[in-house]
Amino acid sequence: MKTMPFHCFLRIALIVLALIPVWHLDLAYCKNPAGKVDAVVGKVTVAGADGTVGILAKGASVFSGDIISTGPNSRVRIVFSDHGLIFLRPSSRFVIDTYQHTGNAQQDESKFSLIKGGFRAVTGAIGHANRDKVLIETPVATIGIRGTDHEARFCAGDCLDLTDIGVSAPPDGLYTATNVGQTVVGTRQFAAGQYGFTNPARVTISLAEPPPILLRDPNLRESLEFQKKTPREEKNAPTTEGQAKRENPDGEESEQGAPEEIAIPAQPPTTHTVQCR
Repeated sequence: MKTMPFHCFLRIALIVLALIPVWHLDLAYCKNPAGKVDAVVGKVTVAGADGTVGILAKGASVFSGDIISTGPNSRVRIVFSDHGLIFLRPSSRFVIDTYQHTGNAQQDESKFSLIKGGFRAVTGAIGHANRDKVLIETPVATIGIRGTDHEARFCAGDCLDLTDIGVSAPPDGLYTATNVGQTVVGTRQFAAGQYGFTNPARVTISLAEPPPILLRDPNLRESLEFQKKTPREEKNAPTTEGQAKRENPDGEESEQGAPEEIAIPAQPPTTHTVQCR
């Protein structure tokens, strides 16, 4: 049997060795956190892209591919590495489809999906640098941003939770509000102070009056300013990076405080370093 010449073997070995660092870097990049839990109330769970399921506690990291679910009377606020912010109201399911933040405006992107429930979002550096790179998919429309603070709630027979404060369940569909900046829902643009509705047939219209399902939702109104910590919460709150775990080892529901203000840079940093989980 004819053996391979040594110089051919050496060339193949060098090619394989050259590919190893690239593969290693890609693997490390996939483990970089997209953001961290800034505040949480009640029980919030996360299903990772690797199939693991855990409970999110304050200080826990979230990653691309994570599916985040809030239980009844539960809510969570996540601050991403570009200082963007997502708040999820109770009974919501939200997916971090793709998230990349390196400081390169052409390569960075932030793509999410709202499966059920509602959210409030504030744009971070990715959207300020390239507004087309931030998208939120919903069952009936894609939401784009133009540097904004906006909110949405999708109703599919599950918007009965505000009846105790006099808000009747509205027709099924997506309700949106633009608080600051501009949003694009489907192909329709909304400026600050405007509201929209997208029906199950994916037709989006402007609303003459703010929808009560958004305007009177106490969770969305208080989403950027959680209540201050109690002494018990101060005692139990993680104080170091090592203490902040993705899964609460005690299995207890937690209620955590948060800063009153979150600074959002106008442009992404030149470099950005995050630690792997």
